[in-house]
Order: sequence, then structure tokens, then C-alpha cells
Amino acid sequence: LVDKTPFVDTHEHLWEEGSRLEAAQRGEWTDFGVLFWHYADSDLLAAGMTRDEAERIQEPGLEPRDKWRILQPYYTTGAATPATLQNVRESARALYGVDDLREDTVETISEQIAASIAPRFYGPVLRESCNIEYAQVNSLETPHLLFMETDQPDLLAQDLGFNTLSSAVSKQATGELSEWSGVDVRKLDDFYRVQDWAFETYAPRAIAMKNQGGYDRGLDYVQLPKPDAVRLFERMMSRDDLSQPEQEALAGNLFHRCIDLSVEHDLPVKLHTGYHAGNNTMPLHRVGANPSDVCELLRAHPDARFVLMHMSYPYQDQLIAICKHYTNAWADMCWAWIANPVASVRFVKEFLMAAPANKLLTFGGDYMPVEMVPGHAVIARRGLAQAISELVEDGWIGESDVPDLIDRVMRGNAHDLFDYEGTLAAWNGPDDA
Repeated sequence: LVDKTPFVDTHEHLWEEGSRLEAAQRGEWTDFGVLFWHYADSDLLAAGMTRDEAERIQEPGLEPRDKWRILQPYYTTGAATPATLQNVRESARALYGVDDLREDTVETISEQIAASIAPRFYGPVLRESCNIEYAQVNSLETPHLLFMETDQPDLLAQDLGFNTLSSAVSKQATGELSEWSGVDVRKLDDFYRVQDWAFETYAPRAIAMKNQGGYDRGLDYVQLPKPDAVRLFERMMSRDDLSQPEQEALAGNLFHRCIDLSVEHDLPVKLHTGYHAGNNTMPLHRVGANPSDVCELLRAHPDARFVLMHMSYPYQDQLIAICKHYTNAWADMCWAWIANPVASVRFVKEFLMAAPANKLLTFGGDYMPVEMVPGHAVIARRGLAQAISELVEDGWIGESDVPDLIDRVMRGNAHDLFDYEGTLAAWNGPDDA
């Protein structure tokens, strides 16, 4: 049942296909190195690979066999365990018919990658190889990560990013947003008009709104009174010398206003919670505070719908408690299956025994290269099938309940929460709406 049921993919960072085609013309991301571009490289660096070696694996023009000689000592050491590297193997199997990366396969894989990069190649990868209905994309290519004017809205539904509209506010970003929006920003009310412009312009076509401010600060956004925010904003625009606490206080005022706009425009709010991508930067004490900080947001905005991303790993137990207690919280397992698949199996079992099943979203590849999504989908399906099978075998779920449950957690909940049809109507114009 899990294999046959399509996923709604609730989180990707996929490059726009046109960007990928342009990169291929420059000789970029056309060999097996692209399989290590995102996440696998972090585990290889943790295993001892140098930053210079990681960059050489992505170097255009370096022959695949030469790249393999750099990679092989680390891949051989780590490929049996981290799921990010298992994902490389599963993607290679799904797309290129090889059982593993070796010196005698990397050239074949590279040839197939280069040959596959053509207009409309994303659709077959996502829909045929992954059995995904559509993917929700938080583009990292657009100015201020705001919104991607995609060529394939039916396949790549777009998030409205609101970092620079709130948590990452700065004088420079404000100037750029002012020019982009056509709003002359001098005072806080002017910036409010920029926020309004962003939502009026993009919200009808957005599938959700996304904030990854958790990488740079806690999620303890204080509802700063407007008079105090006015003073801080004017000082930022005149001198740009706000301290970190002052910047976070101003951001709190702007963040809470964006949440109010999410309710007005009927957009779920996606928040990064949990583990940090990359290496040697994660402040675990702040990550651990994410669940308790989120509770304050849930109480402050009872009409908003919050999607708490990445299973809040490694604080997933707290996320289960939140979704059990708060009516406006959903758990999203995007990225989780390759962060820790064993913990993810345990999470599914414990979530379904504690919280309502309609609060769980079970897949998002969270990748930039489309070639990495198939392996992640394989790992997610394996783990999801294991979790539900064990609950049935142990007598916690009846067999007759399984078909509806699988459909709900793989696609149904996403269709209930996100207005996919409405966004398509907005993309297609008023006649279709």
C-alpha cells in the first residue's frame, strides 16, 4: 500500500528547472558529484573529508574517476551507515540502474545524469520515479528567498518566504525590498506596506509561507509594542547600528504581523525547527528551546496554522506533545528520514499512538538537486511501511484501518491543509478561478 500510494512532497529546495539547464550549459552539476551536493557532503565532512576535497567533487571539468579517487576513502568508510549516503545509493539505483557508486560505475552514472538534463525532466523524476503528486518548493534562488515565478506551478508549488519581511530585517534588505516593491520605505508603516505588498502579490499563488529564522536565532519572537518598534526601525534606517537583542525585538514585531497576514490570506506557516544543516555551527541549546518557544507562538495566534518542520529532530518527543495538545500545530517529517530513519520510524509509531493522525505530514525530500529525491522517497516508504506494520503486528492498529491511515499521512492530510487547487487557479488566471 505504501509503495502504491503517492506522496504529497511538502518540502523541497529544488533549483528551478531552467536554472539547472543553464548550469548544465556551463558544465555544472552534470556528473555524479551532484549526488553529494546537498547533505551527503555534510556527513562526509563530519567523517573527515576536507572542505577543499568536497569542493573538488563539485568542480566542473574534473573527470568522474578523478572525483571518485577523492571521494572513495570517505564514502567507503561512511556509506554503510548515514542515511544521507544510503540515499545516494538508492537514488542511483532508482534512476540509473546501478547498485552502488564505484570506480567502474561513476562514469556511467555521470553519462546518464548529463543525458537526462533536458526540458521537463523534473516531471518524470518526481512523478514516475518517486510517485509524488506534486512538490512544495521553498526556493533558495530568489532575492530574499521571497517567491519563485516557476514555470511548472502544477509540479512545483511555491512557498512565500518571509525571512526578510520579519526575522532577518536589515537596512540593506529593506532598501532592496523598497526598490522591488515600489514602496518608498522610511518609517515602520512604510515597511508594513511592503509586507502587505508581498502578501497581496504572492499569497494567492503560494502554497504556504516559510521562515527558516531558526538557523540564526531562537523562535522566541516577542510581540514588541508598535511605539517601541517605530523607534528601533527609525534608528536602523538612519544608522543601522541595532544590537542583536534590539534587532530581534524589532523582528518580533514584524514576525507577529506576518503571522496575522497568514491568517488573513489563509496560508499555513512553515517554521524550521530542530537540526541545523551544515557543519560546526549548530547551537544545540537554542535548538532544544524550539519546541517551548513555538508554544508561545501557538498561543499568541490560535487562528494561524503552524507546520513544524523536520520532526524537530532531535527533540521529536516534544513535537508529539505539541501536536497532541495544540489544535493549530502540525508535524512535518521533511528531511527527517535521512537525518535519522530509525528515529523516524519510532516517531511515526509514537505520534500515531499519541496525537491525531490528521496532524502528521510524512515526506519532504528537502533537496536542491532533483536527482536526490528518489532515494529519499525510497527510504521514507521503507520506514513508513515498517512503522505501520509494527503497529499492526503489535495490535495497536487494526488491519482494516490501514488503507485510510496510509492515504491520510502520505497525501490526504497535505490536501486538507494546503490549498493546491486554489493556488493553481490563481496561477492560471481569473477565468480558471
